[in-house]
Amino acid sequence: MSDMALLNQTDRTTKPQLNAWLSAFVGWVFDYYEIFLVTFLAVQISQEFDLHPGQTAYFFSLQLAALAIGGVLFGFLADRFGRQRILMWTIVIYSVFTLARAFAPNYEVLLVLTVFAGIGLGGEFGVGQTLVSEVMPARRRGWWSSMLYSGTYVGKTFAVIVGGVVLGAIGWRWVFVVSSVPIVVALIVRFAAPESDVWQRRRERAPTDWSILRRKAFLVPFALCVFAGVFQFFAFYGVTSFLPTYLIENQGFSFGKTAWWIFLSTVAGFLGCVMGAYTTDRWGRRITLTYLAGTAAVGGLVLAYTWESLLGSLWILVPFFFHYLGTAAVSVFGALFSEQFPTEVRSTGVSASLQVARGLSFFPPLLTAAIYPVYGYQVIVYVGAALFAALAVIAWLFKDSRGKNVDQVDAATSADASAAVPNVAEEPTQ
Repeated sequence: MSDMALLNQTDRTTKPQLNAWLSAFVGWVFDYYEIFLVTFLAVQISQEFDLHPGQTAYFFSLQLAALAIGGVLFGFLADRFGRQRILMWTIVIYSVFTLARAFAPNYEVLLVLTVFAGIGLGGEFGVGQTLVSEVMPARRRGWWSSMLYSGTYVGKTFAVIVGGVVLGAIGWRWVFVVSSVPIVVALIVRFAAPESDVWQRRRERAPTDWSILRRKAFLVPFALCVFAGVFQFFAFYGVTSFLPTYLIENQGFSFGKTAWWIFLSTVAGFLGCVMGAYTTDRWGRRITLTYLAGTAAVGGLVLAYTWESLLGSLWILVPFFFHYLGTAAVSVFGALFSEQFPTEVRSTGVSASLQVARGLSFFPPLLTAAIYPVYGYQVIVYVGAALFAALAVIAWLFKDSRGKNVDQVDAATSADASAAVPNVAEEPTQ
């Protein structure tokens, strides 16, 4: 393509850019819709196939592992064949295997189909984020990247409606059928989305040197992104996964009262997402990640400290609210992670690091289940607060490219990659 102005160099947000954002947004909606819907479906599925708790836990764990595999695989493919093209394939794979699950004759087949659906879905998170980072205006990249995460709350809401209302009326098999229908809308939206012109230009100018994936210049920021993701997801899932169960079984909460707690956590997280989106382009990625993760840490610390004395009072919801407000620190990851890698391997770095970290998050629920019956839930909240505090600190190890266009980001990251390769051609001859 010619050297005409790139999409990310425009001052105003255009229709093609909005189409690209919407294309990625629907992927994030389906991502969290799938994760939370399966927690509702698991009850009926376990009853029909007579599963014991270990088999149900294995079902959840394999789903998360499949997301990690999909993130690595499709992140790499998006760097080879394009962001928009791969997003078309990921949604098709997810939809086909989601529909197929409605006809699973047994647990083993359902498990295999869920793995393939998860692999397809795993490509959505990072590849969509990469596309948005490369086409949105540089001065608003943080806003649009962070607002992608708001799709998770839409997905959770749909999952609650379908799992809490529709499931009881039509059963888990028809829920999978119904869930595959809206994906047609996602396909239509993606046909209207542009390819990343940054990626297209880079591919036309020179072939990609894939050896960069083995160099320190890629591996160091990749490891940093994985560590940040692990701190975030371990803290979040460690506290959240068994919270409803604990409140109902150990504290005698009703389902209705527990649902209000979960609803409040969702509202707090959404507000934190909007706050983060607003400040990340004004104050920078590192400051935004620090104050959000710090809020989650302080809120969690106060929540744990007052757990026994205030749990029966509405006052406990104050630190609870601020803790979940801060959990929206994850909304900063999109822009921050995208700015750590050059265009030729950006999708690989972003998608693989995000989904590997999420894949590893199948450990926290297992650890929480083993710890809280013995030591209480306070310990879990304390650990979550400590992890968020660590996230607030390591935020300062990242590069902050607020306001820079993609060419400037590439210049900085590509320079790091070049510096990591010794120039043997300049060695003196004997």
